[in-house]
Amino acid sequence: MILVYTPVVKPRIRYIFKHFFVFRMQKEISFTSDLSVFIAHNGPKMSYSDKPLGNEFFIRAHGLLTEQGINTVDITVFDYEGLPAFFATSDRSALPFDFFAASFYLMTRYEEYQPYVPDDLGRFTPDQSLAYQHKFLHIPLVDLWFRYFLKAWDTFFDATVASPAIKSPELTLLVDVPQLFAYKHKAFFRSFFEGIRDLTKLKFAVFFDRTVVLLGFREDPLAGLLNWLEEFKRTKYSSPIFFVLHTALGIHDKSLSVFNAANQQGIKSISDYTPTAPLASFASSMHPYKLSADIDRFSALIHRPVKAIRQHKLALRFPISYRLFSKLGIQHDYSMQYPDHHGFRASTAFPFRFYDLSDEQPTPLTIHPVCLSEAHIRNQRFSRKMRQLFLDYQSRLAELQAPFVVALTNKSFNTRSKNASFLSTLSKVLTHE
Repeated sequence: MILVYTPVVKPRIRYIFKHFFVFRMQKEISFTSDLSVFIAHNGPKMSYSDKPLGNEFFIRAHGLLTEQGINTVDITVFDYEGLPAFFATSDRSALPFDFFAASFYLMTRYEEYQPYVPDDLGRFTPDQSLAYQHKFLHIPLVDLWFRYFLKAWDTFFDATVASPAIKSPELTLLVDVPQLFAYKHKAFFRSFFEGIRDLTKLKFAVFFDRTVVLLGFREDPLAGLLNWLEEFKRTKYSSPIFFVLHTALGIHDKSLSVFNAANQQGIKSISDYTPTAPLASFASSMHPYKLSADIDRFSALIHRPVKAIRQHKLALRFPISYRLFSKLGIQHDYSMQYPDHHGFRASTAFPFRFYDLSDEQPTPLTIHPVCLSEAHIRNQRFSRKMRQLFLDYQSRLAELQAPFVVALTNKSFNTRSKNASFLSTLSKVLTHE
């Protein structure tokens, strides 16, 4: 067992130390503020305070982990072994910065509790983040720091304590389904007004496509999803996780009616093939009471309890969204990403428990970071650039033995010819062709 001495054992210290020692290194850990207990301990130990007690492994504490509440934090970024770092420490520290406090700051999304300028949907934008401003959004910085921490730990203890990171699946695919069909199974007036909207926006090809589908002369462009799923299951990857929007129609929630029999049957069919969970409606991010009703409805439809979730349009609000997910019994969230920038919103690729800074306590909710999405891949425009972006992230995370989580939508599998190039490129990168 590893013993950590710190003058005051705070919840923040317990949380971040357990993340690295228990979840990442798979080691037992205990804390003490009693000097006699620390001195008497015969196993591996370290101190985390202002100064070392002797010749033990020592990390100088910055102070963030012993604070209470959300305060203004002064951050000066400097270079450490080619990586950006902050919360600099003294020479006697095993690392020249407080690795634990810096990781806590990034993983808890401390900066998103501070005042910020929201976008049109009320979301925190990546350009306001420390990672974007100092150009490390594209790398799992916390995980790269952790490698240096392990190296220092192994050197100090003669390579007898640290263990390698836990191996994870090479790829996890998420598929958002905001609506199961593009044109079919909608109310007459909704189809009519959507058709008029197409005409007013001069989308004549879309209007024609909608018309021939509704007349029964052509298949709905999103109807090939189950065929793709059957094909995907023949590959070596685990089944993708589907997140389906099943809620009342709203301005930002354009799902099919929750009472529509074809929509209900489609969701049931997907859940028979692969893990399926709700896509939390945008309306529920503004009116949390709606989420409980949506989850109950979804659970009753698929005849299974809901344990995972993803926020529609990534409209996360700290700590409200995650606190609500945890309260409703959700165990896994897959919303930790930015909609318009690929990379690592929490600067890590590994799952971690959500720590509620407002309540100063960890929650049972596990957050699974997502680094790449369909929109990010499509924005590359050219097939070669799409493949390169995907493979760059894949190789970087394989080196770290880290999860590679990619989010698509059912529009990725649109059967129309205009989507053929993207679908072909996507199929090739998924099958390593």
